[in-house]
Amino acid sequence: MSKISLKHSGGNVVSLNAPTNAPSAADVAFKLPNADGTSGQAIVTDASGNLSFASTGKILQVKSATKTDYQSTQSGSFVDITGLSVTLTPSSSSSKIFVQYSLQFAGTNNGYNHARCVFNDNGGSFGVAGPVSDALSAANGDALGGKQLSLDTEDTYAVYKLKESSIQFLHQPSSTNALIYKVQFKVGYNPNNYYSYINRTNDIQNDPRTTGISNITVMEVAA
Repeated sequence: MSKISLKHSGGNVVSLNAPTNAPSAADVAFKLPNADGTSGQAIVTDASGNLSFASTGKILQVKSATKTDYQSTQSGSFVDITGLSVTLTPSSSSSKIFVQYSLQFAGTNNGYNHARCVFNDNGGSFGVAGPVSDALSAANGDALGGKQLSLDTEDTYAVYKLKESSIQFLHQPSSTNALIYKVQFKVGYNPNNYYSYINRTNDIQNDPRTTGISNITVMEVAA
């Protein structure tokens, strides 16, 4: 069995050995990269024997925002949730962005509240960040990550309760521009007559304990 040996001046040897078992087909050739990679990268293969340096499955950066105050709306169109916005600039266009957010929200009976996440690439218009679940949801602009955050508040006691809804999804913007991610919400049924609330209940005056905290976190994940 052949091997490549590198002998240290102190006498010890570091060696690169051939595999114990013979290759199952023809000879196997690996082509080393032409240049060194950057700190933290590893050697990866393209499955054809070509080796290169790349970041592999690593969280490169994290941005987060937390909302502790209250907000309400009677709008039937999506409005921004103030404070639930983060900006992240990917280090590579091949990176994916892991987005997760959690909302504490409630509303008046029969309000049927909805929420979604949108993103902006380098100052352009905002678009829904996650994949839509079907053509109808896409047309309505209500879907995110195959789901829609919705809270059915027709329960008689819902006005006294906070409920939590959360979404996690992987976004691939293929960009190195500054990306803004923000969360929006609206009244899903009979707007102008019903309310949607963030971090509080409808009847907070009678039950001040029912308050909450909402947040959004985005992470750049190396491809």
